[in-house]
Formats: sequence, structure tokens, C-alpha cells
Amino acid sequence: NPHFKKVYRIIDNETGVAIADLLTVYDEVIDESKPLELFDPVETWKKKIVTNYTARELLVPIFKDGECVYKKPHITEIQSYCRDEVATLWEEVKRFENPHRYYVDLSRKLWDIKHSLLENRGKK
Repeated sequence: NPHFKKVYRIIDNETGVAIADLLTVYDEVIDESKPLELFDPVETWKKKIVTNYTARELLVPIFKDGECVYKKPHITEIQSYCRDEVATLWEEVKRFENPHRYYVDLSRKLWDIKHSLLENRGKK
């Protein structure tokens, strides 16, 4: 997918379970007070409107202005973070036999950019 991006995990506030991950263009801001449309980037007619959610940004800066700004966490912190993230997934996603698909969707803006590039490829 083209462009500089942000990645958000969309969490249902009632259940604490992850609904999907959402890729956006770097300058997009998610307003959690408004409904959020999620749609499948391949089968775009599959849509879901979510409310009462938290959008948690997943990417952290590593370099800024050529300088490393990332402080590497201790291995136990990494372990704890991974355990906490896996705990936000539905059991149906985590099972080994016939697991459900975990959704990773594109924002409308990112999908439009990607679609435009694909439509115009080879045109001069």
C-alpha cells in the first residue's frame, strides 16, 4: 500500500476486544467521538460502522531528524506487551483449527490513493 501510514488498532470499548487494525495516511486523525466506517479493501461492499471504540496508534517513532529516538524496552516489557495484545483478540482468531480472519482495513483516503494509482498505471 502506498504512502506514509499510521496503523491503528480499533478496540470495542464494551468488550475490550480488537475489532480490526486500520491503515491510514499519516496525516489522518481518527475522531473517536464519531462513528468509524471500516470496509474490506478488496471486497469494498463489506462495510461496518463502529461506535464506542478506542483507536490506539500502534507505530512508534524510531528515528526523527536522522537521530534514533527509540528506547528499546526490556525483554520482559516486550513479552508483557505481546501478551496484552494477543489478549485483545477474539478466541476465534487465536485458534489453530479453522481460525477466523483478523481484519486489517484501509481508510477511505488511503484506499482512494491506492485505487487511483492502480487505475492510472501505464497511462501517460
